[in-house]
Amino acid sequence: MTDAETTAADTEGLTLAADFPAADRDAWRKLAEAALKGAPFDKALTRRLAEGIVTDPIYAADAEQTPADAATRNAGALERVAHGWDIRQLHAHPDPVAVNKAVLTDLERGANSVILRLDKAGRRGGTAASDAENAGVDGVLLHSVEAVDAALKDVFLEAATVSLQPGGAFGATAAMMQAVWKQRGIAETDVLGHLGADPLGSLAGEGMLPESLDASMSRMARLAAETAKTYPNVTTVSVDTSAYHGAGANEAMDLAYALATGVAYLRAMEAAGLSVEDAAKQIEFSLPVGVDVFLGIAKLRAARRLWAEILGACGVAEDARSMRLHVITAPNAWAGRDPWVNMLRATVATFAGAVGGADSITVLPYSHACGLPDGFARRIARNTQVILAEESNLAKVGDPSGGSWYVESLTDQLAAKAWERFRVIEAAGGMARHLTSGAAAKDCAEAWAERERRIAGRREELTGVNAFPKVDEPPVDVGEVDRDALVAGAAKGLSGDQTLDKLLETHGPAETIQAPTVHRLGEAFEILRDASDAAAKRPTALLVLLGGPAMSTARATFARNHLGTGGVACVDVDADTGDVKAALTEAGTDLAVICSSDSIYADRAAETAKALKAAGAREVLLAGRPGEHEAAWGQAGIDGYIYAGDDTLATVRGVLSRLGVLNEGGQ
Repeated sequence: MTDAETTAADTEGLTLAADFPAADRDAWRKLAEAALKGAPFDKALTRRLAEGIVTDPIYAADAEQTPADAATRNAGALERVAHGWDIRQLHAHPDPVAVNKAVLTDLERGANSVILRLDKAGRRGGTAASDAENAGVDGVLLHSVEAVDAALKDVFLEAATVSLQPGGAFGATAAMMQAVWKQRGIAETDVLGHLGADPLGSLAGEGMLPESLDASMSRMARLAAETAKTYPNVTTVSVDTSAYHGAGANEAMDLAYALATGVAYLRAMEAAGLSVEDAAKQIEFSLPVGVDVFLGIAKLRAARRLWAEILGACGVAEDARSMRLHVITAPNAWAGRDPWVNMLRATVATFAGAVGGADSITVLPYSHACGLPDGFARRIARNTQVILAEESNLAKVGDPSGGSWYVESLTDQLAAKAWERFRVIEAAGGMARHLTSGAAAKDCAEAWAERERRIAGRREELTGVNAFPKVDEPPVDVGEVDRDALVAGAAKGLSGDQTLDKLLETHGPAETIQAPTVHRLGEAFEILRDASDAAAKRPTALLVLLGGPAMSTARATFARNHLGTGGVACVDVDADTGDVKAALTEAGTDLAVICSSDSIYADRAAETAKALKAAGAREVLLAGRPGEHEAAWGQAGIDGYIYAGDDTLATVRGVLSRLGVLNEGGQ
């Protein structure tokens, strides 16, 4: 076939669609509504997000959509395609020597950089000697230059970025880090690092700063100015929204807090003598990304767009409006139950971060909610990124979701919601006032209360926690540490002038607030699981099956999952062929759940309930809704119902209370 004939054939193929009517959204909706057989279209096929955004079942080109510009797509995408994103591992083991071993392993096996989180006492401006209760709880005991040097032994600091999470002690930790650079004779122009100064984020996370907020902001600004002048490859300032996100802030709120915090820092650094452009280069944004893939992608794209808008309004040239964006997998999404599922959560969140164009990503180990990760957990976290970057080639594409009508629409709507909230915060005095007045904590608490209701009713499912729980799961391996010995050892080494407390020169009294309360999504159910595990005998329910497997399996499976969310084990008995009384005795329980179909219930629920009460069952539940039979079934002995859409948390909590696992206070 000649080229002309091939072209003609292709053209003919392309015109086949001309025989069909043009696509019409209204016509499609009528067909969809007919297929729903009376179910409301908006309820069945749309979803309302916590941010107030409604997602549709189908999208088309929209003239009102904002075209994806360089900022939205990540201006540094070409460089990232060449080198990949920065795989950044978090280290929070109390022992600097153990941290050093883990750091070297990470850097040798795929990581590009590391984060060192200072222990809680240090972040709050204390030391192992002054605040032994908090020392080493969830961070490294870096209370001296010697400890910092030990943690980074044999690490090439001119090749691997070391990022600090120092809390309010950022001035002292920066001084210790600089001392290590000087001791090793590294040229100022060769040093890589991120000092992590974040007064507002630290105040939100810890509830306190070792000095007044104004003094801390000024210290941050001076440090940024000095760093910009001396260390061209080191950044100073973090905008970390983990405290708000963990306290319940939805993605639009999280973006608004990030923008308002960034603007507050720009003002402080400008007052210290930096231009807005140079000040912006000192900031690294650290945003949590959860397990909603498309929302996570849209969040990162919207963040870059909005930050570019702010810098543009400040007069920054278009080619200098980029955002340095670090992503961490959202800690609140990690479950302490069935933690292996966290590997899937990590993969999804990393995918969203990579597709959304993050410059660096930190994946939390799957056992993060259970304790210190062991070597295996750290390896899986590291390799999740390595595989997605090098085997799935996600690092080799720039903004692959760009042009998707759904993602573009979601980005636009999320950006609009975040911008609206950002303007409200600014109009009320800025992020510092919003935080110190308690408004941020209040907003986060309200957002969390709504999300908690969705989780309690299983409208938001958490696999392994409130959906498909594994009641008899074995505990996961975690790292072990003699914390008291480490704290005592660290306290003995606090002598000389190169220690955290000597370098921590504070001005004015400490700043304290009521910090936003951080939650994990599954914490309420995990409390019930813990209580059931600790009971002298695991609470058990007898599932009474009526009508054979075809009639009972669906409801029995539902009941097993429903009660399992509270750690209640389930034992089956076929009421048609088995001895129900003997089964109750053998299971050692007086709780029975009738499981079958609605048609069987209509004929046999009442008589079965009476028989169960006669056999010794103190409480009889039915899997399903009672409908018009509620009064009659109640008289027959049915005490309650479990069904899809109920308040599962409250129902299971009540069951455990009546079984004696919880007291009247729910403890």
